[in-house]
Amino acid sequence: MSQCLIIFKSSGRVEYQSNNKIFPFNEFILSIVDETQNQLDQNFTTQTLNHKRFYCYHKEDVYVVLYIDAISTIDSEKIRLTLHGVYKTYNKYEEDDELNSEKFRKLIDLQFDMLMKLKQSQVGEENTATGSGTATPTKLNLGKQTPPPNTNTNTATTTTTKPTKTAKKKLRKWDDSGAMVETDAGADVNALDFSSSNDARDGVVGTLPEMKVNNEAAFVRNNEVVLVNELNEILNASDDDDENDGDSDVGGNGNGQKSGFFSKLSSYLGGSINLDEVSKKFYEQLISKNIAPGTAKAIIDKIKARLSGKKVTMTIFKQALTDELTKILTPNVSTDLLYEIKRNNTGRPYVISVVGVNGVGKSTNLAKLAYWFLQNNLNVLICACDTFRSGAVEQLKVHVNNLNQLNSGLSNKSQIDIYEKGYGGGDHVVTTAKQAIEYAKANAFDVVLIDTAGRTHSNAKLMAPLKKFGDAANPNKIIMVGEALVGTDSVEQATNFNQAFGNKRSLDFFIVSKVDTVGDLVGTMINMVMATKVPILFVGTGQTYTDIKRLSVKQVVEMLMK
Repeated sequence: MSQCLIIFKSSGRVEYQSNNKIFPFNEFILSIVDETQNQLDQNFTTQTLNHKRFYCYHKEDVYVVLYIDAISTIDSEKIRLTLHGVYKTYNKYEEDDELNSEKFRKLIDLQFDMLMKLKQSQVGEENTATGSGTATPTKLNLGKQTPPPNTNTNTATTTTTKPTKTAKKKLRKWDDSGAMVETDAGADVNALDFSSSNDARDGVVGTLPEMKVNNEAAFVRNNEVVLVNELNEILNASDDDDENDGDSDVGGNGNGQKSGFFSKLSSYLGGSINLDEVSKKFYEQLISKNIAPGTAKAIIDKIKARLSGKKVTMTIFKQALTDELTKILTPNVSTDLLYEIKRNNTGRPYVISVVGVNGVGKSTNLAKLAYWFLQNNLNVLICACDTFRSGAVEQLKVHVNNLNQLNSGLSNKSQIDIYEKGYGGGDHVVTTAKQAIEYAKANAFDVVLIDTAGRTHSNAKLMAPLKKFGDAANPNKIIMVGEALVGTDSVEQATNFNQAFGNKRSLDFFIVSKVDTVGDLVGTMINMVMATKVPILFVGTGQTYTDIKRLSVKQVVEMLMK
C-alpha cells in the first residue's frame, strides 16, 4: 500500500512531501486547473481519479493533499481534521519563515503518521473481528467493495462493527517523544485500558483520538523539538477565517457557508473586489505601521487611480501596494559612499556633515560611520561643531579614544583624530569647520565627519544658521539622522531640514536610528522618503559601533505588509 501527503502552492511550488518515491498528484492537479472538482462549496474535497483516491484541504493558495492507493476505512471527517491541522502547521511556520526547519517537518510527519496508524489499526480490527452478531471480515481490494452479509436478521443493519478483543492483538503505547510503539498483550492490559466500557468504542468519533493531546508532564522535549505540545498549541490556536467561512451570509440568501466561500474563491480566481473597502483596510494597515495619515492616503490614492476601471483581486491589490512601497524606498542615486570617497581626486578631503534634531543619535551614528571608514582603510578626522550642548566635545573625544583602541588591533594602518576649538556660538561653528577641512587636507585625512548641534526643526531661528554653515563648509554629503520612534512628526522634521540649506542644496541621505526598538513599526522610513525624495543610507540597530546596516528594502516592505 502506498500513501503520500503533499503541500503545494498554486504557483506549483512543492513545500512538503512525505513520500518522495511516488508522485501521483499530476492528475489531481490537472483537475484543479480544469476546475472539474465536484465539491467547491467547502475547503475539503474528496475525489476519485482513475481508481486513485485523493483528499484535499484548500485555503487561499495552499493545497494540502492526501493520496491513498487502497480503499480507506478512515472516516472522512478525521482526514479533514488532519489535513486542516497540517494546513495550520504550515501556515504558522510560513509566517515565522521557518519552513526549512526540522521542527516543521517533524510536526507534519507526526500528524501524517497518526492518521496512517489509525488506518492500519482499523483494518486490523476489521480482520480480527469474529463471532456471532459481528460483521464478517471483508477482503479489501482496489475495485468495488461489496457490503458484508447481515447475519443478524433481528437487528437493524449498521455501518460500524463492534470488534472483540483477542490475545493476538498488539497493544499501542506512546513514548516520551510522541512516537507509537506496539507491545504484546499481557501485564499492561489493565494499565492501558482506560475505557469504561467497550461500547465507548462504537460509532464514529468526531475527532482523532491521537489528536487529543493533553498537557501531561510526560510530554517533554526530545532533541529540542516539543512535538506533542507544539502540535497541541497549533491545533488549538484560533482560526477566525475558518469559523467565519460558514457563518457569513453574503447577499442574504440564507446560505452563508456557500456565499462566504464563493466570495473568497471568486476573489482568488479573478473575481473583482470592492476597491474602496480594500483600500480602507490597507490604509488602516499603513497607519498601524507608523505611517503618517497623509502619507498613507497618498499611497492608497495612487494605487486606486492606477487600478481604477480594472478587474482587481486581492492579490493584485497587495502586489500593487508592495511594488509601490518598494519603489518609494529604493534609492534613485548611488549609495556607494566608499566608491565616491576613493575616487575623490579634488585634492580636498571628502566632507560629510551630520545633522538632526536633539537626541536622535547624531554623535553615536557619526562614530559608527567613522568605524566603518576605518575598517575600509580610510583616515578619518572628526570635527566637533556642536559647540552649544555641554559635553558634546567631550563625548566625541571618548568616541575617538575608543575607536583608536579598536583600530590598534586591526591590521590596517588607517588613523582617526578629532579637531575641536571648544565651545562658542555664531561664526565659531563656521570657522571651526573651515579650519578642520584645511587641517585634514594638510595631514592626508581621507574623510572629515562634521558633528553639528541638534536643533528643533520647527524653530526657524535655530534652523537658519544651517544655510550659512552649508555654504561655508560645502560638504560633499549632508546626512540627516532621524529616529524610527518619532512617528508622524518625521514628515515635518525631514521637510524642514531638507529646506534649511537653501534652494541650491538639500539633504543627500538619511540614517534612521533606533530601528531595533520599534519592531515592525517602521513606517517612519516611508514618511521621511516620501516627504523629501531623499534615500535612506543606513539604519541603526543598536548602540555598538558595528550596529549600523545597509537598508534592506525587501525586509522593510515585508514588515509593512505583515
